Amino acid sequence: MGFTERAPIEAGFADIFIKDLAPDLDTIEKDRAALLATARKHAAIPLVVAGLLGLWALVAADDRQGRIVGLVVPVAFGGAIAFWLWSRQAGRWGGRLSETVMPVICRFLGQLDHDKDARKRFPLDRVQGLGLIGNFTESHLEDRVEGRYRDTPFEMVEARLRRRTSAGGDDNRSETKTVFKGLLMRIGVSEPVSSDIFITRELGGLGNKLGEMFSFSTGRDMPRVEFDHPGFEAAFAVYAEDPDAARRIMPPDFLDTLLAIAEAEGGDKGARAMRAGFQDDAFYIALERHADFLKLGSLTRPVRDIEAELHAVFDDLALIRRIIDRLHGDTPTV
Repeated sequence: MGFTERAPIEAGFADIFIKDLAPDLDTIEKDRAALLATARKHAAIPLVVAGLLGLWALVAADDRQGRIVGLVVPVAFGGAIAFWLWSRQAGRWGGRLSETVMPVICRFLGQLDHDKDARKRFPLDRVQGLGLIGNFTESHLEDRVEGRYRDTPFEMVEARLRRRTSAGGDDNRSETKTVFKGLLMRIGVSEPVSSDIFITRELGGLGNKLGEMFSFSTGRDMPRVEFDHPGFEAAFAVYAEDPDAARRIMPPDFLDTLLAIAEAEGGDKGARAMRAGFQDDAFYIALERHADFLKLGSLTRPVRDIEAELHAVFDDLALIRRIIDRLHGDTPTV
């Protein structure tokens, strides 16, 4: 088993794969097989119980509606339990594989640290205060990466943020809505900025006014900053404590750079996927993204197929390098 280098960021990893990863693959494949057997056994128990209860309902119920309810309820409940039990084992496997693979990749790339459980968290209060993310009541952070590239410090993390609200009514029901799913990034700047700056989607005249009205002292609550750059103005709206400082901090070539980053990294949504901002010594980016970040390990896929996953991991890590290359005024090389 080997590794075929495809992208510039992977150059030299084939030898590292043979030396530092390949010898462990047989062992972790045994771990995968054991976890798979456990997952199948755990998931089968509630499904079997649900099936038996459903059959009993078909026999014991007096009418058609009773038989349908008696079959559907236990099967749905048993399926939900089976899915949860399976997901728990799948999560254990993903963590096990990540513990093996990510330290090797981090050492190979250098000046990089990976924290699967994001124990060091991320300054959510800052990005929320700037307006990059909406109000949330539940946060799940995973796969935090911190390091330096081109002598520029950075950190990024995968975030799933949700807001729970009361739906009212006598039963006091609540509803949960996802307000953000994607990557949050903090990139160091060479000098602290003198003004908070919020860069968000252009929503048109009425949309911008409504956003400003409901900004609640974040982001759009600051004065609007306009630029003599039609392409940028068509995609983004900028707000800053000090508009004159914002224009100095964001000259025309920087506006070109932001457009290029958003269009290159925004996926199907393009520039609409990105919000950004400056505060103190950092440039923040919130990038909406549906695909999982640094995903490793499918419980049903043998470890011998890991090469495709490794390419995906390198592509994920290349994202921050591409952004920093552009911020330095260069064409990405990774």
